[in-house]
Amino acid sequence: MPERAPERSASGGAALPGGAKRDPILVADGLRRAFSGIRAVDVDHLEIARGAVTAIIGPNGAGKTTLFNLLSGFDRPDAGTWSLDGKRLNGLPAHRISRLGMVRTFQLTRVLARLTVLENVAVAAPGQSGERLDRALLRRRWRDQERQVRARARTLLQRFGIDHMADQPADALSGGQRKLLEMARALMTQPRLIMFDEPTAGVNPALTQSLLGHVRKLQAEGLTIVFIEHDMDVVMGISDWVVVMAQGRILAEGPPADIVAHAGVIEAYLGRAHGLEKGGATESEASRD
Repeated sequence: MPERAPERSASGGAALPGGAKRDPILVADGLRRAFSGIRAVDVDHLEIARGAVTAIIGPNGAGKTTLFNLLSGFDRPDAGTWSLDGKRLNGLPAHRISRLGMVRTFQLTRVLARLTVLENVAVAAPGQSGERLDRALLRRRWRDQERQVRARARTLLQRFGIDHMADQPADALSGGQRKLLEMARALMTQPRLIMFDEPTAGVNPALTQSLLGHVRKLQAEGLTIVFIEHDMDVVMGISDWVVVMAQGRILAEGPPADIVAHAGVIEAYLGRAHGLEKGGATESEASRD
C-alpha cells in the first residue's frame, strides 16, 4: 500500500481524507456499496485511531449508517476489505465480528420486548454454555456461569442508572433509557471498539449530557469510540477526530476545530445543516441520515 499522508494537529489544518493514523485499530480499503445503481458508500481508505473518539458526520444520505452496517456485518459490500487489529472482517457475519471485539448500536433502539431489562443485557454475554443444545438440559454445568453473567449484567445496569428497572419488561423503558440499555448490552460483549449510531437522537438535554459522560468514561477505560452524530455541539464537545462524509465518500477529516473551518465541509454540510451559527437551519431541523 502506498504511504499515506499522516494525521495533522489542530494547528496544522485538517488531514487529507484517508490519512494514516499513528495506531489504527480499524482499517478499511476500497469499501463500496450501491443500491439500484446509486453508490451509497465509496470509501477508498479509512483508518480509525485506537483509543480515540471519532465522529462521523455528513448530510442526509451521505452513507454514514450504511458504512456502519458494512463494517459491523449487518450488510455486505459490493467490494472492499476491512480489518480490526489486523484481523480481516469482510465476509464475517455480525455475531462473529462482535465476538472479535467490535459492536454497534442502532439509530432506532432495539430491545427484546418479552424479556426483562436484565435479560436483555445478559443475553449479550459471549460463550454462554447454556445456549448450546448439548448442554442446555444439564443445568448444573452452566448454573454458576449464568449467575456470573447475571451479576455482571446487573452491575452494568447500575453503572448506567437503570438497575431499578432490571426486572421490568424491556418495552417499559423510555427512549432515553433504551439508549442506556444498548450501551450496557454493548459492554456485555467486552468490546474493544464500540460504534454508536446517533446516541443522542431524541434524547432530552439532561440525558444527553449523561450519555456523553458515559462515552468519556468508556474512552478513559481504553475503548475506541466511533459515533454518527448530527448535533455539532456534541461533536465539538466530545470527539477527538471528525470524519466528514458526502455522497458516500470521505470529504475531509481532522480535529473538530479544523473541520468546522474547512471550506469544503462548510459548503457540503455545515453551512446548510448547522449554519455555523449564522442563521442556517438548526440541527433539529436538519434531515437525518
